Amino acid sequence: MSPRPEHAVTPDSHAQPPAAGLPQPSAGLRSFLASPTGSTFLRSIAGYFHATLEGHEHIPRQGPALIVSNHALFALDSAVLGALLVEHVQRFPRFLADRALWKIPGLREVIRAIGGLPGDPRSAEVLLRSGELVVVYPGGVDDSLKHNWQHHRLIWKKRAGFARVAMTAGVPIIPIVGLGIDDMYRVIGREHVVGRRIFGSERYDLPFAVGAMGTILPRRAQQHYEVLPPIDTSGDPTNEADLERVRAATYNALETRLSEFRRKRGERD
Repeated sequence: MSPRPEHAVTPDSHAQPPAAGLPQPSAGLRSFLASPTGSTFLRSIAGYFHATLEGHEHIPRQGPALIVSNHALFALDSAVLGALLVEHVQRFPRFLADRALWKIPGLREVIRAIGGLPGDPRSAEVLLRSGELVVVYPGGVDDSLKHNWQHHRLIWKKRAGFARVAMTAGVPIIPIVGLGIDDMYRVIGREHVVGRRIFGSERYDLPFAVGAMGTILPRRAQQHYEVLPPIDTSGDPTNEADLERVRAATYNALETRLSEFRRKRGERD
């Protein structure tokens, strides 16, 4: 693992022209992150969780790539991973978020300011064809709002949209596994009214979660992110066999590492 730089970073120094027709991250945010104060801020996010990034040599320093990862409660892992990518790779990642989050005033403005977009194939393809580094979580809300017994597991079902997008755009998939990210909270129950009323589905039942010292603050559980070797996305995205090969290869790469992590901790499969 490379040592952390002590100077300010300049995210996306080789960035392509902005993706036409799509919202861009706040110019003020980019300027802040490129400053010494911004660099310190990024290190503080990673530092709170003792977070590390291993294998970042697999991530291209310029040009498009689709990062695929597992997800944690309240999507706090996105902030940590984003900070690590800006610090170590000097690129500003574009995150695709659950479209239902745009129903929440205030939150949608924050997501837009950091360059997030609703998770749909068209947005992802436009970003990738513009040379962006795009991060997706195929499990979405199901992977994020997990029960305790689902921790350190992929809750993806057979979702293959990410594979189709990467194959269509002709870009590599870079799997990044987040280890320890589910240790920030312990879920003690779920409500069955607010989430369903706002988002229209039981999938959005909000968890009652306990963090540091019994509060809502996340525990300072160590987070370790491993960048795994790129997945070959060659093939025809309209061919079910080709699509399944890419989907399964990505899923298995992440799940294999998560399974090893669970066994090391003595957790039952």
